[in-house]
Amino acid sequence: MVLRAVIILAALLVPNAPAFATGLTVADDGTSAGYITLAWPDTRGNSFELKQKTASGWHTLYTGGDRATTLSGLPDGSYEFQLTADGARVGTPVTVTVSHHPLSRAWGFFAVGAFMFIALTAFLVLGGRAVDSDQTAA
Repeated sequence: MVLRAVIILAALLVPNAPAFATGLTVADDGTSAGYITLAWPDTRGNSFELKQKTASGWHTLYTGGDRATTLSGLPDGSYEFQLTADGARVGTPVTVTVSHHPLSRAWGFFAVGAFMFIALTAFLVLGGRAVDSDQTAA
């Protein structure tokens, strides 16, 4: 009973959040792998244009009716994106920072994998010999 009262009170006191995000959002954050998926699922319009800010201004990356796009092969750095729908700017620009996994982590995973491969192979070979020698002795 008390828990129900707390939940109801919290629901009344917490400001309502919008049901849907409008404008440009990061739908899949692969910034540590060099890719991102930008989406605008609840934005009204028929024709969308996604732009990226560069040193020379805004560069168009995508034009069409789809409501998401994936950008891959991004090197480390910060990227700013802007969406327009039917020629009108939607929301505020989104800034994404790409920072790849360090190479030392990749080498560490490789070393662990190599060790596991060698250990498993040795276990299978030595275990197979032990079974063969037990069967020969019997």
